[in-house]
Parts: sequence; C-alpha cells; structure tokens
Amino acid sequence: MGGVVRGLRFAGRVTEIERIRRLAQAGERVYLFAPRRYGKTSLLREGLAPLAEKARLTLVWCDCLPANDLAGFTQRLAGALVEAVRRKRTTDWIKEAGQLFTRLRPSLSVESDARVRIDIGMGPPADGAGRDQSLEDALVGVERLAAARKRPVAVVFDEFQQIVEWDREARAEAIVRTVIQDQTGISYFFAGSQRHLLDEMFADRTRPLYKLAAPFPLGRLAADEIRPWLDARFGDTQMRLEAEAADHLMLVAAGHPWAIQYVSHFVWELKRRGGDRRVTVEDVRRGVDEALRVGATTYEAELSALTATQRRVLAAIAVEPPESPTSSAYLQRHKLPAKSSVSQALGSLLRRGQVEVNAGRHVLSDPLLAEWICRTW
Repeated sequence: MGGVVRGLRFAGRVTEIERIRRLAQAGERVYLFAPRRYGKTSLLREGLAPLAEKARLTLVWCDCLPANDLAGFTQRLAGALVEAVRRKRTTDWIKEAGQLFTRLRPSLSVESDARVRIDIGMGPPADGAGRDQSLEDALVGVERLAAARKRPVAVVFDEFQQIVEWDREARAEAIVRTVIQDQTGISYFFAGSQRHLLDEMFADRTRPLYKLAAPFPLGRLAADEIRPWLDARFGDTQMRLEAEAADHLMLVAAGHPWAIQYVSHFVWELKRRGGDRRVTVEDVRRGVDEALRVGATTYEAELSALTATQRRVLAAIAVEPPESPTSSAYLQRHKLPAKSSVSQALGSLLRRGQVEVNAGRHVLSDPLLAEWICRTW
C-alpha cells in the first residue's frame, strides 16, 4: 500500500495511459500534476515502462525529491541517464555512459551486496559557472542518448516542483529551457504534487519555463473505472464483491486511487479470515472502521500541525464540501470566522495539498481524513 503499482494492481487510467504513450512517441512536453497519492508515478511507469521494455523508447527517470541544490539536480539527472543505458557487461555499460557527456565523469562500483553504485564526477571548476555547464552537459546528454539509441527518449522529472526550494534565482529553470527547447524526438514529463508551484513555473510569463510544457491535470477515478477493477481483484481470490458493498466502498474512497486500494486491503484482510466468500456492505464498513482506527494517530498529528482556523475550515469542508467556502451563507452555517481569515487559511490548505478542488467543489485531498473528521468532530 502506498508504493508504485503496475499491472493488475494498477486501476483504471486507460485514457491517460494512451495519451502518455502518444505524447512520448511524439516528443511532446507536459507538466503532470495531482495531489500526493493520486498515483502519478505509477501512471507514468505503467504508461512508459512497457514501451521501454519493448525497446520502442528509452526511459530516463529522474527523481528530483532528493536534490538539494544545482549540483545535486545535475547528478540526479546524469545518474538517471547512466541507468538508462545499463548493460549486462559493466565494461560496455561504462563505455556507453561515458559517451553521453563531455564534462561529467560517470563511474560505476560494485557494493558489498552486489548492487552497482553510480557516481557522477562534476569536474572542475567548482564555481557557479562550472555547475551551470555541468547541468547543460547532462541535458545535452539526453540528446546524445537519443542519437546513440536511434529511438525516442522519454524523460520523467518526478516531483519537479521540488527544485523551487533551492533554485531561488531560477537558474536551473533557465538552463533547462535553453537546452531542451529545440530538442526533437525527446519527450519530457515534469510531474509534481504541488499544482500552484508547477503552474507558476510553466504558466507565469516571467518565468524561464513559461509555456515550455502543456498542463496535464490528473483527476480522481471514475466509478466505471473502479468497479471492474474491484470485481477483478476480489475475484482473484475467489471473493465476490456485492453491488451494495462496491457502492459503499466507492462512496467512502470518493474516487481517490490510494484510498480505494487502502480500504480494499483492509476489507480483504478481514474477509479472508472467514469462510464466506461474499463481500457485503457490512464487511466494507468494518474495513473502513479498521482503516480509520489505524490512521487515527496520523490524522491527529496532521490536524495538530494546523492553526485553529485551518482546523475549523478543514472540518467544515469535510462535513460539507462547498463550491464557495468564503460565501456568507457557508461561513454562517459552519460558524467560521471572518472571510479574510478563512481565505488565508484556505489558501494555506490548498498550497499544502490538504484541500483540492474536485468537480467544482473544495474537498479534502484525503477522503479517509474527511470520514475520520466527520466521525470524531
């Protein structure tokens, strides 16, 4: 639960997968955004990995989350490129990897557990200009990779918005634009969980990445995507999910990909201990109860980190998801403070990813937290 899933464990997203594959093969650039636990990483893996496995494209996966500065970002990208040309024979691997760069110096070493470690030497000088040139070298390396492999390359920058924390002067953004804007046959997927930051990077005309990539929003799963998946997964273990039970599970999970899998896990765990293979609505209620019991400590900690006004706004939205949380009627109905205070609290909750707008209404990003609040507050 909570990790990257593929194959039978991956639910729905048929349309999105098809679009991702078309974009990859056409060499397009998009920024894909959704709150955490929507399955962005799983979706991109499910969409792109099969093409890579069939040698129809080369996949470069760069996780930006661990990068703390420009040098770290460069090393993450260069390391991802080296990983993308992995060969069975280490000598062949390091030879091809070395040909990707003119400035960076990749090296491979075998750890005690037999894993191969990739190190990227930045090369002199160690000043700011040198670091800029190293990032340019890594980005041009993507083009060299495409030329060497003679097939499309898809580059995924996972949690790309993370660079904002250290790229205060947008130097990395400027280098990225300068190098990749004229590349052909290479697709870029800038994925992230903080929409406001990605929108600022790609939709603000004052930023270097303005309109470099098109938006690719990821919504919640529709019922007609979830139901067949639920039936099939319970059916894999000879359980039959009754229609009313499926409806209740989908109601509580509210189309949230992680919540669907999480609650289903608890329902399955509880049900497999008995002899009856029918999954009833009562079984689902018990599974939800167990999921909320396990998550209670986390929910309490999450709420304790908020201000009093933020907690009140979050609780109101959990009880009644509104179109306009700052309307006079809504404020009065939920005994909320002044409009200015609610607006400020709401803005913070949206930026933190605890609240999102779904189908025109403000909702809690975690539907199980919403259920827990409704039961306990």
